[in-house]
Amino acid sequence: MIELKAEDLLPTYPALSISRLSEVEPRRYADTQPRALSAINRLISLRRPCETLLLAGLPGVDYEQTVIDLIDTCSPDNQTLFDLCYAENLLNPARPLWLTLRPGSGPAFCAQIVELLRHLNLHLDAEAIVNKILDDQGQDPKIADYLEVLSAHVAQGGEFVHPLLINLLIHHQTETPPVVYGRDLNWRSLFGAVNYQTEQGTIFSHHHLLEAGLIREACGGFLVLPLEELLDQPDLWFKLRNAMESGFLDWSGPEELTATPLFVPEASPVRLKLILVGNPMTMAAFSQLDPEMAERIFLRTDLVAELDAEEHYDLFLEVLAGLRQQRDLLDFDVAALPLLSRFASRLCEHQQMLAIVENQLGALMQLADCVAREEQSAVVTAEHVTAALAEQEYRLNYIVEQSDQGVHDRQILLQTDGEVIGQINGLSVIEIMGHPYDFGEPVRLTATVHMGDGDVADIERKAELAGHIHAKAMMIIHGYISNQFGEENPSPLSANLVFEQSYHEIDGDSASLTGLCALLSALARKPIYQHLAVTGAVDQFGNVQPVGGLNEKIEGFFRICSIQGLTGKQGVIIPASNQLQLILNDEVINAVREGQFHIYPVSHVDEAISLLTGCVAGSPDEPDTLFGTIRNRLDDLAVPPSSAGWLARLFGRG
Repeated sequence: MIELKAEDLLPTYPALSISRLSEVEPRRYADTQPRALSAINRLISLRRPCETLLLAGLPGVDYEQTVIDLIDTCSPDNQTLFDLCYAENLLNPARPLWLTLRPGSGPAFCAQIVELLRHLNLHLDAEAIVNKILDDQGQDPKIADYLEVLSAHVAQGGEFVHPLLINLLIHHQTETPPVVYGRDLNWRSLFGAVNYQTEQGTIFSHHHLLEAGLIREACGGFLVLPLEELLDQPDLWFKLRNAMESGFLDWSGPEELTATPLFVPEASPVRLKLILVGNPMTMAAFSQLDPEMAERIFLRTDLVAELDAEEHYDLFLEVLAGLRQQRDLLDFDVAALPLLSRFASRLCEHQQMLAIVENQLGALMQLADCVAREEQSAVVTAEHVTAALAEQEYRLNYIVEQSDQGVHDRQILLQTDGEVIGQINGLSVIEIMGHPYDFGEPVRLTATVHMGDGDVADIERKAELAGHIHAKAMMIIHGYISNQFGEENPSPLSANLVFEQSYHEIDGDSASLTGLCALLSALARKPIYQHLAVTGAVDQFGNVQPVGGLNEKIEGFFRICSIQGLTGKQGVIIPASNQLQLILNDEVINAVREGQFHIYPVSHVDEAISLLTGCVAGSPDEPDTLFGTIRNRLDDLAVPPSSAGWLARLFGRG
């Protein structure tokens, strides 16, 4: 049987020709996202004024900076950008009207209106000023109408609600399209609001009491909103959707009645590109909140969390250099880079991939930087990275120590030596809600058989401590046994499978190989080596399938073996298809190198049961094999005792 070597348990990376990370050109996270860049480019090129992009990411992504960087790379035009002002409606003061201005021209426009008003009040010729305003604003017809009404109003001696005729609501300092990111969303922050004043018991408002809101601030550019906030407040989404579809945003409030219901400013134009960001779970929830709109949004893309190590290792190092520069960290020497790379590969559980999760990579680099500075080092070394990892492990592994205490006290019955029929060590991963630390914890699984109808009883399922996937896995075990040994005659033996000393709900199919091997041991009456632990899923033909959490599972069993004493025989049996997921800690790797711990990849249950029992699995037709022993036992039990005696007498005659 092939046994993995220490070198098989770690990823390998291309050789480096640098001595420091500072020699690498810094790159942004956005530079690793060609799919997202393609989507942003297409969003910009769409000529409709209001379009939406769904950008699916992952926890820890700085969506705001990523989107800003992507948009900056695409160099969007400013054809829909405008300044926005509100003016008193001289024909209906309760309905202020909007005027759109060329971007950046707002202050000059306000000054020109003041100058125009002065000329009108002094009965001076104002035609030159009007023409200048219209030329500056591209002969905008709405502005022309407003100037005409204003001139007539002054000529007739009309009064004004507010001495300042123009409220410059949105002014762009540059002609670069804005990128507005929404946080802590509510009705007022997103849609703006009409504020009110009270004077002598009278509530009133005017155009200078309007508050713009994020949508108006983003007009001509991009509005980036986290989906989870919209999901928590569905009313925000549906009003936003209506504004995007109609192209206009009104000033209605969330309440049915406003303080002054007759004061209704004119709905302002909406011209923006909307980018909704969130993880796949929020995207799924959004499709349930508004199935019609979710189907209509045709621009979608995913942020990629991983890079191919062989193809993009240089890019990965450039991302690290960008994180170092962004967080103002010490330089990293060349020996520290493989450790950071190994950490990144462990995050995505693949030897040939590298995670580019900014928050976790940046956090490790920052911790290592702190360690280096405390030691007054000018550069971060491999020792500093190792110390940072050890620190973090120590801070988080209290729950592991509590779990191991039961093994120290011999309250948890786990054997890592000897042989037992129908008993096997399984491997599991413990995930605690709200805690970032997952860890492996071995579990003892036992199987017993008795006369019955061939059913395999799953105690966890009967006790309602198992999820649906686990229940499916137990049914697959029954399917394999029936296929292998019950093609001609039904099995006269039934079995019970149980996870011993398990008091919480379990789920998943990663224990199906473990349960099957325990059951085969009980059927054959062949003991299982307790120095081995098993993980893997199986199908009905006995093929071993991959599972998750492999590194934590192996390290968990190694931890228990270390507590009870390493014998040099202990090890684990894993799916061969999981080999690329192996990125183990140094303690396990050193033990494998020294022959104190062993890792066996298998592709079929035959290989696993042979390792566990020391017996060749063989086939049911071979009497001297393990499967042949099971077939003989089942055949003997299937024949009634009286018939067996009669047949023996019949064939025993000479």
